[in-house]
Amino acid sequence: MFPIVVMREIELLAEITRRLEGAARSNHRVLVYLANECVQRGIFKSILNQFIGLKDNPRILFAYREREDLTTRMIINEMQGIRFSEVNYDDVEKILGTTWDAVIMDVNRQMRPNDLGILIEVVRGGGIVMMVGPSAQEIDSWVTDFHLKCVTPPFEINDLVRRFERRMFSKTIGRPGVIYIDPDGEVAFGDMPPPQPRIITEPFGTIFPREIYELCITNDQILVLKAVEKLLPKRRWALILKANRGRGKSAALGLIAGCLILSRRKRKFKDILVTSPEPENVQMVFEFACKGLDRVGVEYDLRERQGLPIELECKFTRMFYKRPLSALNAKAGIALIDEAAGIPVPILLGFKKRFWRAIYSSTIHGYEGAGRGFMVRLLTRLRKEFRQDFMELEMKEPIRYSDGDPVESWLYDILLLDSEPATLDPDELELRPEECEYMELDKDRLFTEDEHILRQLIGLYVLTHYRNRPNDVAMLANSPHHMIRALLSPSGKVLAALHLCLEGDLSDELLREIETLPKGHMIPSVISRYYPYMKSFGRLRGLRVVRIAVHPSLWGRGFGSHVLQKLCEEFRRKDFDWVGAGFGASPQLLRFWFKNDFYPVAIGPLRNKVSGEFSVIVVKPLTPKAERFVEELGREFRLRLINGLSDPYFDMDLETAWILLSKTAGSYRPRPYFRGSQKMRLESYLKEYVNYEGASDAIKCLVEAHFLSTENKRVGLSEKAEKLLIAKTLQGRRWDQIGKILREKPEDLISLMRETVIKLSEHYL
Repeated sequence: MFPIVVMREIELLAEITRRLEGAARSNHRVLVYLANECVQRGIFKSILNQFIGLKDNPRILFAYREREDLTTRMIINEMQGIRFSEVNYDDVEKILGTTWDAVIMDVNRQMRPNDLGILIEVVRGGGIVMMVGPSAQEIDSWVTDFHLKCVTPPFEINDLVRRFERRMFSKTIGRPGVIYIDPDGEVAFGDMPPPQPRIITEPFGTIFPREIYELCITNDQILVLKAVEKLLPKRRWALILKANRGRGKSAALGLIAGCLILSRRKRKFKDILVTSPEPENVQMVFEFACKGLDRVGVEYDLRERQGLPIELECKFTRMFYKRPLSALNAKAGIALIDEAAGIPVPILLGFKKRFWRAIYSSTIHGYEGAGRGFMVRLLTRLRKEFRQDFMELEMKEPIRYSDGDPVESWLYDILLLDSEPATLDPDELELRPEECEYMELDKDRLFTEDEHILRQLIGLYVLTHYRNRPNDVAMLANSPHHMIRALLSPSGKVLAALHLCLEGDLSDELLREIETLPKGHMIPSVISRYYPYMKSFGRLRGLRVVRIAVHPSLWGRGFGSHVLQKLCEEFRRKDFDWVGAGFGASPQLLRFWFKNDFYPVAIGPLRNKVSGEFSVIVVKPLTPKAERFVEELGREFRLRLINGLSDPYFDMDLETAWILLSKTAGSYRPRPYFRGSQKMRLESYLKEYVNYEGASDAIKCLVEAHFLSTENKRVGLSEKAEKLLIAKTLQGRRWDQIGKILREKPEDLISLMRETVIKLSEHYL
């Protein structure tokens, strides 16, 4: 197991002091986990005082849920006379980009894995992380706000299984660089790793100012600046920066921006675009651009919005921030794209077309839990596009602490940040889906003895989804209504995986409260919100696919469709009524789900601010009862989308709108509903007495009837004709705009419209 010793307090403090001194010499960090009783017994205060005695005016941060929480009050009382800053867990992302000597966390009432990832990574080498919470023996009675969010009715908190926390303790007690102190004063020490001093050996480049090179903390940062020097003479180029969190990517981007501003006359970088999923992500970029300019004495103006920098302007050039979707229309000589793994690949590919020079920087292992999917998909395209004008660098040296830091190793282990999909043998690359085993993965085994399977599973999820964070791992581990299905190779490797969530099967009482439920039952809740008279859909037993992931080496080979088919077969046997999913509506994803007989039933009114996509919900009925619901929901969905294409969905891309209106269930054909003299105006158009604009309102009645009808009741039209109807009649686009999209002359489209309306009239009137 691990070495457990009972120490008197004086011996404990002496040992902790020795370890803190060693950590300072090696520029590593120390993690101390204290059971709550250690605060009452004064051990917490003694350790903190020992640390403060070794540091000159240390920066200390205390994170808590609420100041009124019992342990939080006790900790604050123990820290009287000590200077420290505070942060509520709800505001923890505000400390990104800051650096601290000590972080103290009260984890009794809140411990979100995402927060651990953020808080622990802001501690510099020689610093200490102190966590105060329940002991290992008290796990089963531990209740945090996050635990409560992991449970949705009809399940209760007693149904929660704390697999994530059990695994965390098993990887904490006795681990190198970690000290665990339980309520009885028993202590588990892990050995401290040997020091690995930081030495700068890389020579500076020759183009950018030496003063800016001197701001580099690691050899990797110097190499990045030198790489940009090599690319500068080229007309078009792309640079990829890959790194784990805390390697100085954003700082390097800022130094590059400063250098480009200074090289403005030669290289024509008049406008420098900076983009990332959130403006908070680029604070460090602006900060180091300013540091570089300050170092060489260049004056500039910095403009902020809501306390965040968004534009830096000096005499010759400007550097400005835009969100990814807005950045697609920006004009700039170069684009600096930070946290690129958090941006959907279609938008990244848009940057590739838009900007001739770009630097893509991304975390590949970090608390965001995203990155490998970004690398797989984007790198292939960039290598092909830029060839010899493409460079790829990986930054490995940590900024805040030295290599081999034991606390980073612990964090990556418990949050599974460095999980990767299985490496497949040549024979496994030739497998067909039917040769693999579909099975349920036992979560108890997965989070204890089947660590290798767990890492393959999480590696697949992270690879496939640009938003996948440690909270998702804990939700999967602990929640009674979350489960896993996978497709395994004959040798036991995970080739495809499904993260699933039980929904529906609601009582009358829960149905009445469904709009006010704080969490869970996403699909029944959305249906109740948009179609109130169909609230009873929530009585049906359903299953939501939270994530579906396929090994990247097997994409496009039918593994995703096969695992979905096996899932539906299993839950049809178990008397479930439906399987559903929610995702950002892109043509590629819609085709996948529709090919597997899932039908659209709802769409959100707003675009995702990062991906720019509308969220859509699809459902596959497994029983006749569910089929009737899905047919009715499909009619309501089409009615809402058809009428919304002129308002909330006026700028939806034509391909997406056409695909959404093409997938229908059941059999339905309404008659066109004309009012006033609309039908007579339509006849005038058919006789060529008036042009399209003179009868557009009447034509719209016909078009609505066409798209409200199910596929088997529609008149046969070409894809181009249907897209023309959507773009002109439902979205109100101009003829010339449609011509560019469909690659047709406006006059040809006007003729096609008349031919199409004639067909509609013959079929629906």
